[in-house]
Amino acid sequence: MTEDDELFAEIAAQAEKAEANNPQAMDLHGLASVLGRKFEHRSVEEIEQKLKEVWRAKGLFWHS
Repeated sequence: MTEDDELFAEIAAQAEKAEANNPQAMDLHGLASVLGRKFEHRSVEEIEQKLKEVWRAKGLFWHS
């Protein structure tokens, strides 16, 4: 599994958790910062953008 595969799997897992807690909005910048420490091959901004893409696709709420 590549680092990106691991990152995307973690993003998907976080989205599933967010769905379970819906309609609470998540702090995606904070989450991206945490994930950025584990997945250093991507910038926090790149991770935050991917989180937003997944959250939009699932109809979830967030704040930055």
